[in-house]
Amino acid sequence: MKKCLLFIICLTGILLYYCSSVQYGKHKSLWRFNDPYINQTIINAWENVYKRRYEWAALDFTRLIQKNYIDYDILFGAGLSYYFMNESKKAMDYFTQAIEKNPHHFEAYYYRAKLLLSQGAHAKAKQDLEAIIYMKYDEPIICGYYFTNDDIADIHVFKSRQKEAQSLLMAIAHDR
Repeated sequence: MKKCLLFIICLTGILLYYCSSVQYGKHKSLWRFNDPYINQTIINAWENVYKRRYEWAALDFTRLIQKNYIDYDILFGAGLSYYFMNESKKAMDYFTQAIEKNPHHFEAYYYRAKLLLSQGAHAKAKQDLEAIIYMKYDEPIICGYYFTNDDIADIHVFKSRQKEAQSLLMAIAHDR
């Protein structure tokens, strides 16, 4: 009986190690803290965003932030979750915090601009859109939103967002 129990415990440990190493291999950009539980929570949160389970994602991101695991990707994830849940104030706060942590986070600028446009704050939205258009690409940003692209927003994503920002800016100018 003791041998069987010991065998089950060892097998469980091996299985847990294997599962976390598989997740690490798939989403190594999201593994940035020493605690594997925290890293797995980040992956789960972004997986929830990817699967459009925004309430679950918001819970995960909020829990991470409350535990003081804060970086621009986690803040952006929280903002995006609340954005899709139509909780504008929380989304705006988190997008702004993500931009404060990383002034080159073009995705946070983009979604904050869309939020501002939906609120009729065209002048502020224009500032965010212009920030994207005139931004210089330095390096890819870690962005769990690109769950199927190794969690990286690269130069191609950046150029695409710049074009979308230009289109929105032209639409704002046309509406006036």
